[in-house]
Amino acid sequence: MKCNLKVMLSVAAAMAASAGLAYLTFEEARAAILASLPLLAVLLCPISMLVMMKLMHSSGDGAQRSTGPTKAHRPAADPVNTAKEVS
Repeated sequence: MKCNLKVMLSVAAAMAASAGLAYLTFEEARAAILASLPLLAVLLCPISMLVMMKLMHSSGDGAQRSTGPTKAHRPAADPVNTAKEVS
C-alpha cells in the first residue's frame, strides 16, 4: 500500500508543530526533543498510514450508513426445535 501524500504532509506538519511547540516550551528537554526528531522522521510514513487507515475506516462507516436503502434483518434460518414431544 502506498502512503497518501496529503495525509503524510499533514501528519508531518502536525509532528513538526508539536515538536516546535515542545522545543519552545520545555527548555530542559530541548536535547531530548532534538534527539527524537530523526526517529519521528523515520516513523512519518507508518504513522501517516495509521492515520489514513483510521480516516478510511471512519469515512466508510458514515458512507455506508448514509447512502442506499436499508435492508431488513432476516433470520438466517428457522429455529430448530430439539426437544422431543411426549404424548
